Amino acid sequence: MFDDKAQMHTLEGVAAATIMLLVIVYAIDATSMTPLTSSTANVHVETELQVIGQDMLGALDYAEPGYNSKLKNDVLTWNGKEYTWNGTKYMEKGNASYLQNNLTNNLTNLLNATLITQGIAHNVELTFLANNGTTYVTQRMIYNGNPSENAVIVSRKIALHNDDINKTKLPNNPINDIDSSTDLYNIVDVKLILWRM
Repeated sequence: MFDDKAQMHTLEGVAAATIMLLVIVYAIDATSMTPLTSSTANVHVETELQVIGQDMLGALDYAEPGYNSKLKNDVLTWNGKEYTWNGTKYMEKGNASYLQNNLTNNLTNLLNATLITQGIAHNVELTFLANNGTTYVTQRMIYNGNPSENAVIVSRKIALHNDDINKTKLPNNPINDIDSSTDLYNIVDVKLILWRM
């Protein structure tokens, strides 16, 4: 006895096997897009660091009307020196022998409470206009090493006015008046660089 439908069953089997093979290939391709791989995990970490950094700078830059923000006060009282984390506090780079050479302000308190406890490495840089008003100067406030390739940079601009600055109290503050004919003293870009070690 012969089955006239044998060829049709064979074609159906080949088609089903092809479809199953395509589904398996698609499923294997799709798994490279899950958060288990390093590339997407890095994107997740970078996004998390960016949100943390923006929240920190945003919280420090908030001020009631008529008052300076904590971040602006930290910029105004900075003495132009570079500091590094020594395991317990931010000490002046190259001159950590005296306790008075440490940096304690609103920014360092928040960095210590959030980033240090989570093991997140960080640097803080200040960029501002030089005396001529056309070139930018970047100086480190806090330096804890070279950032990794997956580092995130968040920044906040602080406008300084003539009545904010008291050069007699802080003669070492490197931020200078870019135009003495206006009330605008300078604009400082506070950059927070974050990365996982």
